[in-house]
Amino acid sequence: MPEPFRVIQIGFGTLGKWIAKAIIERENLQLAAVVDIAPVLEGKQVEALLKMERKTSTIIHNDLSNTLDELSETPPDVALIATSSHLKKVKPTISTCLQAGMDVISLCEELSYPYVRHPQLSKQLHNLANSEGKTLLGTGINPGFLMDLLPIILTAPCQSVDKIHVTRNMNSSSRREAFQKKVGTGMTKEDFKKAIATGTITGHVGLVESIHMIGTALNLQLDHVEEFPPEPVIATEKIVTTYITVNAGEVRGLKSRGVGQKAGDTIITLDFNAYADASPAYDEVRLEGQPNIQQRIEGGMPGDEGTVGMLINLVPLVIKAPPGLLTMKDIPCPHNTERVWK
Repeated sequence: MPEPFRVIQIGFGTLGKWIAKAIIERENLQLAAVVDIAPVLEGKQVEALLKMERKTSTIIHNDLSNTLDELSETPPDVALIATSSHLKKVKPTISTCLQAGMDVISLCEELSYPYVRHPQLSKQLHNLANSEGKTLLGTGINPGFLMDLLPIILTAPCQSVDKIHVTRNMNSSSRREAFQKKVGTGMTKEDFKKAIATGTITGHVGLVESIHMIGTALNLQLDHVEEFPPEPVIATEKIVTTYITVNAGEVRGLKSRGVGQKAGDTIITLDFNAYADASPAYDEVRLEGQPNIQQRIEGGMPGDEGTVGMLINLVPLVIKAPPGLLTMKDIPCPHNTERVWK
């Protein structure tokens, strides 16, 4: 009988709940344990919280090391980490999982291509993963697919590539509360600028990582990569989202841009726009070269649903991948893996 991949999930926030549900519903994956540091969740039964028909007796633990000790006789194959966007915060969790003999897939945006922002951490994690014979990968829908891997793949038919322009124009009205907060929804313009400057809100994390991934994959030899401060998009009339009512004059969300240049010439432009009632919503890649290519996803990729899909579909691929710290450009072309078994 086919054997499922055993998965431990770390992080049970809004996105974590959707990940757990997807794991439970997928036959080739088995949820071995869930870990979250929130005291209120400790001891709670996962499927009860998800309001699903009970299939297992999986409960939530708040101590990773103790949980791994309990699972030592039947260790998980892979750890899925959905906690922080910032690598310094996630590193201890990653290290613990690698040392316990698991491959690791994380939604940490800075891990998607960490070599420039965190060169020393990258080296440490690569050496640790190598020594343990395990694979470490940062992924997601963006960064991880839409604004880096997808344009890389679309260059395959090109005899030459001169310019790359990727635009994600997202209607954030129906996204989860944490995301709407992250893009400043409902703030005043002044508070938005202060929050961005102090790091209270981050906007999108990953434009720099995506540019470096594309540049390295195509050997563009970029000499300057820059992400400009996000600019607020201001409402001209009242907008009601799933999280908040935005009044005229308040912030709907933001627009961000990152560029990669060589000798003063802009080769890569990434435009990330996320705001309430953005219309039309789409994801688009435009390549100038031989031939020119324009690919648009009308309506835009559902961000949260796509993130969950990326994470669970990569489980079999990462387990088969060589050891070390890898990025999405380093593994075989990702695809749906619901019919791939251990």
